[in-house]
Amino acid sequence: MKYSWIALVLLLCACTSGPSREQLAEQRLWEYQLLTHLNHFKSYPEDARLQGLAGMVRVKFVVDAKGNLIRHEIVSHTGSDLFVGAVEKFVPAASPVPAPPPSMLLKGEIEVVAPFVFCLDQTCTGMAPRSSSNNVIAR
Repeated sequence: MKYSWIALVLLLCACTSGPSREQLAEQRLWEYQLLTHLNHFKSYPEDARLQGLAGMVRVKFVVDAKGNLIRHEIVSHTGSDLFVGAVEKFVPAASPVPAPPPSMLLKGEIEVVAPFVFCLDQTCTGMAPRSSSNNVIAR
């Protein structure tokens, strides 16, 4: 009986369908729009530029249905703290961001983790993880 219960749970989980092809396309488009929007506000810290520093800052932020940034926090970073300061300035300044598709919302909001790479040349291209096409992880 115990195993039949597990089989039933697995069957129910298997029957749950994921996002449709249209929803996936809509989500990818939003990820692209979000990163493009945020990158318009991103600037390289001058002290870091002069010292030739590079790094990455991973930020977790929550966006509501209208694109308003509700909260954000630094998840991790590499390199100089100058990059953390830059991100702390530009992420709030970028609000509102493009509104997320309704299919991505959970209780009217979405949590996103995104890496922001600071690099002066092409040597840092592998610095950001390849979690999705635009390096955004939506939760």
